[in-house]
Amino acid sequence: MLVTSYKNQSLSPLDKNLYLSIHLSIPMLGQRLTIAQAAKSLGVSTRTVRRFIKSGKIDAELIPGPFGQEYRILNLPADLHKRKPIDNVPHQTPIQVMDIIRELQEKNLVLAAQLGIATERIRNLESEVRLLTGTKQQPWWKRLFGMKG
Repeated sequence: MLVTSYKNQSLSPLDKNLYLSIHLSIPMLGQRLTIAQAAKSLGVSTRTVRRFIKSGKIDAELIPGPFGQEYRILNLPADLHKRKPIDNVPHQTPIQVMDIIRELQEKNLVLAAQLGIATERIRNLESEVRLLTGTKQQPWWKRLFGMKG
């Protein structure tokens, strides 16, 4: 299949955009991919593609580029394509969602009450400990320099 320029054809603006998007997203036969193009195709970062090249998962060759050596990738293994996660969450009706929210709010109130009770108990125990020790602690600087009183 020979790809020609859309300028030589009479295409609508929508067809021209479609042609350009297809033409720019699919490399031509025999054309090697850059690291950025391979990363976009695989759905991973460019650093991941470089790691794949270094580990031998992707075959690439170094070619001279305008700023030094550049990698070019001919084939991308199918097993490296990033799989999109499947949404296994069951869809719930708004009534079910409201029931869950109401249940969580009730649990939140119970936990808040328990926290308040525990906090008050801690305060009472701390005051009892202070009463039992009976000695007033001196400031750190008086303890450090051995001053009394």
